Amino acid sequence: MRLKKWVISMMVAAGLVLPALVAAKDELKIGFVDGTRLSQEAPQAKLASDRLAKEFEPRKNDIVKAQDQMREREERFVKDSAFMSAADKQKKERELAGAQRDLRTKQNEFQEDLTIRRNDELAKVMDSLRSAIQEYGKAEGYDLILFEGVSYASDRVNLTDAILKKLKAK
Repeated sequence: MRLKKWVISMMVAAGLVLPALVAAKDELKIGFVDGTRLSQEAPQAKLASDRLAKEFEPRKNDIVKAQDQMREREERFVKDSAFMSAADKQKKERELAGAQRDLRTKQNEFQEDLTIRRNDELAKVMDSLRSAIQEYGKAEGYDLILFEGVSYASDRVNLTDAILKKLKAK
């Protein structure tokens, strides 16, 4: 019930504010920046991606190598198990289970570390993008620049190319 009242009050507020904005549109200078495109094409995003790749490539290669070795060990066990005693077979199964557990732990740690670093780099990139947008807006006399959460913006107010040009100049 509260949510319904809140939604209705927001709609009423939007109904009251929108006409004022439309009437003042000639006086307001409004722009829009496509955040998705900006974060994909900005050189700062490319540098961050390259840093992550360089930092995590060795660990990724180690995990791939360990996975290949584990696959070979499992295949060898399947072939040799028919000729093993029950005690040897059980011992090898335990060794394989331990190695699989270690590999899963290594994979999980890698994924967690990568996610943390990716989030750190993304935060830095987003700060850089916001800063560039703010600088551009102040320099060009904009009253409002929308960056995220926009459903539609015409090409007339789209500033993405101008912001990209500014970012590439840095």
